[in-house]
Amino acid sequence: MQRYPFLRFATAVLRVVGWIVLIVGVIGSIVMGIVYGGITGAFIAVVGIIGSFLSWLFLLATRELFYLLIQVEENTRNTAERITIAEKPSQD
Repeated sequence: MQRYPFLRFATAVLRVVGWIVLIVGVIGSIVMGIVYGGITGAFIAVVGIIGSFLSWLFLLATRELFYLLIQVEENTRNTAERITIAEKPSQD
């Protein structure tokens, strides 16, 4: 049985949203840079691309954090089960 199914769902959503943010952000930044033109447009494009990349990175890092929390919970549960089995006295 998988525990915390919403965290697994959230990791999938974060991956999709992260890629959408990156793609739309980069394309939107380039378009805005072209619309404004010149040095201002170039600045807007570069800052927008960097912001999109950092947002994408943050979303994927959050996704990995959720995976880490899931793994910690699974490892803790397995360890607790092994300790409980090892501490039971044998019935001789």
